[in-house]
Amino acid sequence: MKRFVDATVGVPLVWFLGFFSERKLGEIPKPNKILIIKLAAMGDTIILVPVIKALREAFPDAQIHWLVSPINKSLAQTFPWIDRIWNLAKMGPFSIFKLITNLRKEQFDVVVDLEQWSRGTGFISFFTKAPYRIGFKTPGQYRDGLFTHVHEKKFEDHEIYDFYHLLSLLHPLQVHSELELWETERGKEELRHQMNRNGDLKKKNYLKILIHPGCGKDGFPREWPLSDYALLGHWLMKTFQGKIFLTGGSDDQRKTDQLSKLLGRKVIDFGGRLSWEATLSLVMEMDLVVSGNTGIMHMAAAFKKKQIALHGPTDPKIWGPLNKNAVVIQSPCPQCPSLKLGFEYHQLNQDCMKKIPLDQVKKAVRSLIDNQGEIC
Repeated sequence: MKRFVDATVGVPLVWFLGFFSERKLGEIPKPNKILIIKLAAMGDTIILVPVIKALREAFPDAQIHWLVSPINKSLAQTFPWIDRIWNLAKMGPFSIFKLITNLRKEQFDVVVDLEQWSRGTGFISFFTKAPYRIGFKTPGQYRDGLFTHVHEKKFEDHEIYDFYHLLSLLHPLQVHSELELWETERGKEELRHQMNRNGDLKKKNYLKILIHPGCGKDGFPREWPLSDYALLGHWLMKTFQGKIFLTGGSDDQRKTDQLSKLLGRKVIDFGGRLSWEATLSLVMEMDLVVSGNTGIMHMAAAFKKKQIALHGPTDPKIWGPLNKNAVVIQSPCPQCPSLKLGFEYHQLNQDCMKKIPLDQVKKAVRSLIDNQGEIC
C-alpha cells in the first residue's frame, strides 16, 4: 500500500515540483554540511560502510548528518564518521512536517538521497531547500525531477558502486569495497546472557554453523524452503558433527521454530530473540553461514566468514556478498534474477528457490569444509 500511494500520489507531485527545480551544471562547491538519506535496509546500510568512510576522507572537516529509520538506526549509530543521526521514526504528516522544518534549520549545503525508487525521500530532499540535491534517476520511477544532480541507475554493477557513482557527483571518492562492522559491548553482553544455558561459543571442539532461513516480512520468494534447510541441517550434523544456530528477525521467529522442530530440537534457536548487535556478535563466532539474500548475508561478508549465499529472484551481480570466502548459488529458474528495485517479484511463491538443488549446496559446503570438519 505504501508503494502504491508513493507512486500514485508521488509521481504527479514530482512533476509539479519539477517546475520549481532545475538541474545545475558544473562542479558542486565544497560543502560544509552534508545530509545523507538512507532509511533501509540493514544489508544496504552495511554496504554503505566503505562509501561513507570514503566520503569522510574526502571531506574531513565537513559535518555529515544521516537521516535513517528505526530499521537501520542502531547500525547507523555505530558509524564513526557521522556527526548526527536523524531518525524518521513516524510516517505521519505532522511528524514529517516537523522533521523537514528541523532539517531546513540546519541549512545543508548538499543532500544526498541514496534511496532508489521512493519519491518520499526525494520530497524530503527537495523541501530541505538545500541548494544542491543529489539522487538516483531510476528508470520508471519518475523521481529525478526533485534533484539538481542525478546519476542514472542502470542495474549493471553491484549496488556499492552505484552508491559510489552517485556520491562522485559531489566529489571523486577513493573506491574500495572492504566491508567492516563494529561489535558493541551491549551486543556481547546480550549474547553472553543468551548463551549461559546453551554452551560456550568460544570452544573450538565443534564446527559452528549459522542458518538464517528467513528474508524478513516481504522476502518469502527469496527463501529456500524450510524442508531443504532441514535436510541440509541433518546432513551437516551427521557429516561434520556441527552445532547449528538459527537466527532470524521477529518476522522469522515462526520459521526458525519450525526448522528447529524439523531438526529434532538439536539446534540453538535464536530466531526473534537477538538484537542486531547480539546477532553481529554471534556471526563473529561462526565457522560457516548459510542464508538467502538478506542482511545477515552482508553481515557475514563483512567478517569474511565462509558463507553460502542462495539467490533466486535477486541478482548476485547487484546484491551479492562482497566476500572472497563466499560461494554464491543462483537458482536455475529461467526467469531469475527478476528483481531490480527489490520488490517486483515475477511470482510470490518459493518456486524459484525450490529449484536450487540440495546436492549443489552440499557440494558448496564441502568446498569450504573438509571431511574432518575443518574450514578449508
